[in-house]
Amino acid sequence: MPQIWPILKDRRSGGGLTLLCCLALVAASPPGSAQEPEPASSSEDPETAPFSAAALDAEVLSADTVAAGEASLDVVARLEAEFMLRDLVDEGRYEEAIPLAERLAELTEEELGIGVEFGVALSNLGILQRRAGLYELSEESFLRSIDVIRDADGFYTDAVINPLIGLGVNYQARGAYFNAVTIFEEARTVSRRVHGLLNEGQIEILDHLSNTRIEMEQYAEAGQHQLTALHLRERIYGAESMEILPAIYKFARWLRAAYRYDEERHQYSRAMGIIREHEGDMSESMVRALRETGNSFRMQKYPEGRGISALRRALEITLAPAEPDKLMVAEILVDIGDWTLAFSKVGPTGEEYLQAWNLLGELENGAALRTAWFDGPSYVLRENPSNRGISAASEPGVLPGHVLITFDVTEFGRTTNVTVIEAVPPGLKDDSTALAISRSRFRPRIVDGAFVRVLGQARNFTFHYLPRD
Repeated sequence: MPQIWPILKDRRSGGGLTLLCCLALVAASPPGSAQEPEPASSSEDPETAPFSAAALDAEVLSADTVAAGEASLDVVARLEAEFMLRDLVDEGRYEEAIPLAERLAELTEEELGIGVEFGVALSNLGILQRRAGLYELSEESFLRSIDVIRDADGFYTDAVINPLIGLGVNYQARGAYFNAVTIFEEARTVSRRVHGLLNEGQIEILDHLSNTRIEMEQYAEAGQHQLTALHLRERIYGAESMEILPAIYKFARWLRAAYRYDEERHQYSRAMGIIREHEGDMSESMVRALRETGNSFRMQKYPEGRGISALRRALEITLAPAEPDKLMVAEILVDIGDWTLAFSKVGPTGEEYLQAWNLLGELENGAALRTAWFDGPSYVLRENPSNRGISAASEPGVLPGHVLITFDVTEFGRTTNVTVIEAVPPGLKDDSTALAISRSRFRPRIVDGAFVRVLGQARNFTFHYLPRD
């Protein structure tokens, strides 16, 4: 079984995959669904939901004066405190929000007693504490929240699902993976008991379980959680229905992350069969499966003719209407440009990129898209340094290492002036990292409709290794 995340990672900003958590701040009622507060893929993010409609006189009390301790919260109604807390959360000021969340929990207890609402307030406090890196305090808040809610509403209650998931994410964040798995499994059990064996709320919990198993290097188990989620949606919507397509695409992308490209493309073929049966060969619904097929071959670094054929077929379908979707056409042109740059033996012309650039100029948000797609070089064909001499992060006695490398990108996506700036330990991965960058291809930068050279790009490759005696 290949590893899902490569041990040797290329990072531009030092950040990794982050699980976003959704702070479901409620006023007088517990959460009404099994939706968890954490995954970015959640269909409805409570952080974007409107807060209490209670009016707040900014001249009397504002979020800034609260943070500065210039006014007393004793005179503030609970709904007003929620309003101010929302402002701090929206601004990412989690440490400043914690005292307000603590006070909000106190106000909730004073007004409503020790019940479900108080437990929810404690859970929200735990989310903020975790975001601020205060894992021990966060754990205490979640555990107390769970106890309070269950004392008030029973062991199997919808309101306890979010605190359980929050506690699981907390355990995962600090590396207590076995504890995280146990808590996520408990959250799923409650979800199935409360909402039924086929409820979709548990799918988000399965994602958490899958991510935790990856951290534990239990890749087969992680894949099984994803497969379970797909089967669950098949039972809900029907294995051959159009409604199953999002679940198929999600599972396929997970297979890509696991480097299981043949299985990934099998899912796209399955999706196309469903679309063909319901809507026909020229359905615009075909475009996504065709694009993903072509890009899967490129990600695999496999110049199979079926890849470029799938992209050209997608373009044919998109151009068929009398008034084609210009954004969709531009997206496919970029895909074809990426393929050509990655695999062309005679040198790419960049024609497809320029066509896409011109189409974006006709869209309302075209300037922003031009910046996102063509401002900074991004991988089109990514070569990774060899794993020789590299150890798993979980192996006893390993040390962290890295190679910081700089390079330029030509007008046609090739790399030049590849230079190792820093290597720890020296000599272990210098040459293979430089070779990987030299063989990689990048989407070129376009400025005012012309390709330009990009100087001084940097990548920091991180890994773990066993020191030699």
